[in-house]
Amino acid sequence: MPITNFSQPLSGTVPPTRLTYRYWCVVLVAWLVLSGLAFGCGKLYVDRVHVERQEAALARASVGVQALEQVILRSVGVMDNIQSLVQIRENLLQTGNKEGAEAIAAHIRSITANEQFGVLQVSMIGADGWLTWSSISGSAPVWLGDRPHFLAHTNGDRGIYISKPVVGRVSKRWSMQFTRRMTNPDGSFRGVAVVSFDPLHLADTMASLGFGANSVSAIWSIPEGELVSRSKDADKLLGRPADPDLPALVAAKKAPSGVHVITSSVDGRRLFQAYRVVGQLPFVATVSLDAVHELNEEDMLSTWVFLAAAGFTLFVGAVIALFVMSAARRRSGMQLELVRKEAEVTERARNRIAELLSGLPAAVYGVNLTEDGAVQGFSITDTAQRLTGWSSDELESRDDWEGRARDLTEADWHAYHHKIISEGDASIEYSFVRPDGTVVWLRDQARVVKGTEASGAWVVGYVSDITRERAIQTQAFTTSKLATLGEMATGLAHELNQPIATMALAAENAANALEHRGAEAIQFALQRMERITGQAARARAIVDHLRIFGRQPNDETGPIALKSVVDGALTLVESALRSSSVKVDVEVPDNLPLVLAQVVLAEHVVVNLILNARDAMEANPPERLRHLAINARHDPLAETVVLTIQDTGPGVPASLLDRIFEPFFTTKEVGKGTGLGLSLCHGLMNSFDGSISVANATDGGAVFAAVFRCAGVSQDDADAPAPRAVVAA
Repeated sequence: MPITNFSQPLSGTVPPTRLTYRYWCVVLVAWLVLSGLAFGCGKLYVDRVHVERQEAALARASVGVQALEQVILRSVGVMDNIQSLVQIRENLLQTGNKEGAEAIAAHIRSITANEQFGVLQVSMIGADGWLTWSSISGSAPVWLGDRPHFLAHTNGDRGIYISKPVVGRVSKRWSMQFTRRMTNPDGSFRGVAVVSFDPLHLADTMASLGFGANSVSAIWSIPEGELVSRSKDADKLLGRPADPDLPALVAAKKAPSGVHVITSSVDGRRLFQAYRVVGQLPFVATVSLDAVHELNEEDMLSTWVFLAAAGFTLFVGAVIALFVMSAARRRSGMQLELVRKEAEVTERARNRIAELLSGLPAAVYGVNLTEDGAVQGFSITDTAQRLTGWSSDELESRDDWEGRARDLTEADWHAYHHKIISEGDASIEYSFVRPDGTVVWLRDQARVVKGTEASGAWVVGYVSDITRERAIQTQAFTTSKLATLGEMATGLAHELNQPIATMALAAENAANALEHRGAEAIQFALQRMERITGQAARARAIVDHLRIFGRQPNDETGPIALKSVVDGALTLVESALRSSSVKVDVEVPDNLPLVLAQVVLAEHVVVNLILNARDAMEANPPERLRHLAINARHDPLAETVVLTIQDTGPGVPASLLDRIFEPFFTTKEVGKGTGLGLSLCHGLMNSFDGSISVANATDGGAVFAAVFRCAGVSQDDADAPAPRAVVAA
């Protein structure tokens, strides 16, 4: 039902006829104080919304710049692969295999002819500085020994050299030169492979990422500050004077990645920008979101809040004016008429406030709470229907509202009410079921507006839709998961390549046997087919688990088996551990109680903790064993299951133990960590109503403990399995 009791009833007493100057001053001061409070609270609310939206925009920009970094690294990887083909061609020419060299050259020419991956031309400069080969037919020999991209490799530098974008003297097109030193079999200098790359192709790829309306992504050279590529107007802005004082370059000198608010040097717009140094490359990638677009709803919110505060001020002023007028009347008949008029004006003002509140993008409610947190009264604005789909008549009591909140129990609501009474304000988030069965996520924030007494308190709160905000959080989790998959890609490729190679060899042996021995080889061929079947099942198991790990999580927690989570995580990281010579001991009993979590999210936590442990042991001296112990135990008193992961690395410095779960905090070297993995683990464990902590073991190394709540659902008892060890080859 609509709010009708936000103000106290008018007093029925009649004030003195003559009002003193002091009385008038008190009335005026009271009105000014109330008006100031109304506008002050409105401004505080608008300021907080501004900060929240700005932080959300900066977080999206940070996720975007990580995606942009991967695009750049993939493009550079393509250049490196093409240069490797040039090296193979040169090796074949030296051995006299002209047919093989020509096959590689034809493949390279097909790439440049179609400008695949943005590659315009591939050429080879000999050790004497003369152009010896080009993917463009008919290229005349020319001496290029004085070019910077040639001279950069004459001193033995084997790394990749990247030139700034320039316009070709003949092609009149923008291009960048990616060069690498070519060597003879004895390691001596053979020349330089040059790959000409179109920066406008990269600009088109960046534009397709679509970080938001009016967003701009760009790549800048370090330390010159020269524009390398840009998602918008790259053809117009390439080649403009370098600016080493760009905010992103200045900030990158202090930290390899970060976020800030800047003013565009191109069009003067206010931007929310995230920057990131691209791996080991001399580039800084930036993603800039338009502040006007990101905060486009804030102006409307400010207007409505201002109108609400103004309406409250007018309402208070009207009440005071009527009160003073009634006090000035001498006759009882006039006084009674004045009271009637006051009631009418009060009702109109109250309706005006209701109209203003109905335009807010949130539902405002009032409730009487007793000292122990019990609810005695409840009223909410009509905007609740726009927010939830339920009409005011269907939300007459607080029980009607709380009964449709899907994630909270009666005990949770009681604890929330008690916190409001004890601390003065509180907030809570939950999912809410609409009439059509869809679910919307809401943030409920309340504050005591009339001081707590023995009889309780009058509380006013608002409920806003945070479904989109939670979607952004899900996107951040997805990005972290993709980063984890990327980190494991090499190992997983090796794991898949082994069964595939075995199947190919078995098939070849079976075919050769049948071809040369005929029917006598059928039994031998059947054995090879069985081996192919076994290896195919092995590859399928890895692929199936990758599909499970890559699924989007749902918003529901439920009973899961912790052992299956640990086994699934080890399936993904086993190759990575083997390649790092990490021995793993696993002791997770089969008869552990089921725990409350989500399989995909819980597996993500375990994978992150295992990979962090592996990275921590990379610096171990040869004599110190790289050992990882994974154990789980049931705590029946606390009704929890504790999963511990202990490594034999150097441990965590005592001064950093309290900061290890902070966002963007990492102890890894630059370029090897984002600082988001452990922060996401902390957030995910909290979402399970669990916890995560870290401590240093007495014999060295770090111990991470993830505590899961028991689900209260039993499973068949089973003997604890013997420890399983994964030992690197």
